Amino acid sequence: MCHITNRHTLFEYYAAIHLTKQHNRPFYVYQDLPLSHKRNAGFPLTDKGIDVIDECFQHIVQVKYYGPKAKIHYGQLATFLATPLLVGRRDLSLTLVRTKTCKIHSDIQGIIDRGDLTDVTLCSREFMKKYT
Repeated sequence: MCHITNRHTLFEYYAAIHLTKQHNRPFYVYQDLPLSHKRNAGFPLTDKGIDVIDECFQHIVQVKYYGPKAKIHYGQLATFLATPLLVGRRDLSLTLVRTKTCKIHSDIQGIIDRGDLTDVTLCSREFMKKYT
């Protein structure tokens, strides 16, 4: 087992654990999946904004570990949001997992309000206590 010291990477694992419990099915950090699984599912082998994914390749997740003064803008999610077109799967569920304290731009809020993106906020203090 490797020792992870990067908080951003740790937060991706924290998000995968949270989503696994929330949805009652396994979610994995994308970089941990074998290339053959990605290839067989028709997904990109290299990073295209997917940080976490469910076991059936039906639900993709972008994870943002940002501080309280940060704001997430459209450009920071553009590649992730284009993934359904890239892989030819417009039926994919998309979720943004972020720290509770960071803000989102009104463009992103519009995508959430329309139902095209699920917004999940996790408490960074709780994460810090448990995993760092």
